[in-house]
Amino acid sequence: MKSKKWNNYAKAKYPASNSLHPFNFFVPIIERVRDGVVSIVTEDTHQATNVEDLIRSLVSDEPPFASERSYGSGFLFHPKGYILTSEHVIGKSRTILVKLYNGRVFEAKRVLADRVRDYAVIKIDADCKLYPLRLGDSSQTKVGEWVISIGSPPVAIAANRHVWPGCD
Repeated sequence: MKSKKWNNYAKAKYPASNSLHPFNFFVPIIERVRDGVVSIVTEDTHQATNVEDLIRSLVSDEPPFASERSYGSGFLFHPKGYILTSEHVIGKSRTILVKLYNGRVFEAKRVLADRVRDYAVIKIDADCKLYPLRLGDSSQTKVGEWVISIGSPPVAIAANRHVWPGCD
């Protein structure tokens, strides 16, 4: 037996591209939080792990140690630029770049990292308005509830951080 609620959705005529279709209930949620979600690119110089790598780097024409990049995402949780991410995203990297939804890129500083719990806090000093997201309360959740994980896919961040447009 079909519920009346389902019948109402089934009878309505929705264009295929309509983002307000009843089954696109994630779209308004993502639109509401996207300004608080950030892309993170970390860069570190790969250190030689054995003598063979070290000798190869000394005799080749390539730079002595290649640069390694890692990609991830996080979200702003404080208007002063504090970002929560995973510790495995930033690891022991020397350079952490953060790209906001508006396209601005900032270098971040490590504030706190916990490898065991896999979380980290980094901070950017932005010269524009930031849109932090509220932290939730997991004590109010129940087994079987839906969960959405919103991240920012890997993006290329230009090496020259000074070419990005200003804040909106």
